[in-house]
Amino acid sequence: MRLKLFGVLGGWKLKHSKLELLLFSVGDSRYGIDIDQIALLTNFVTGQLAVSFSRLMKEPAPLYCHNEKMLLIKQRTELPILINEPDSLTVCRVCDICRLPQLLAAAAGKRGVWGFLPQDQGIIILIDLYKNQLFERLIKYQLAIRKGKP
Repeated sequence: MRLKLFGVLGGWKLKHSKLELLLFSVGDSRYGIDIDQIALLTNFVTGQLAVSFSRLMKEPAPLYCHNEKMLLIKQRTELPILINEPDSLTVCRVCDICRLPQLLAAAAGKRGVWGFLPQDQGIIILIDLYKNQLFERLIKYQLAIRKGKP
């Protein structure tokens, strides 16, 4: 009886769990990052070392990309990530998130893509920047430069 009750409550919790996302666009693609990963969103300072989100995703940056804002990721503040002006903040139910198809999971996972959120305006690609392998390599390189060991 106890296991059955836990299963029912566990399903209720998952159905009613929510995730707050920062949404932004790169070209025609829309992305979402869990706001719990973000330490700071601020204006880009010209001349500061940073990496564009497009580069992290290995996508060519659109011509109209101005990278007006930069994100600092918690526990990875050494290297800001450049994005356009964010579209919005949104709250979604965890049960509305779709898993990646098995065929795409390995390749997309290296970029930190972990799911999709269907919406009326199209699909939001969900990103976990802690799992983006290029970002992790750039952070290690940046730390080595600061220590004088490139």
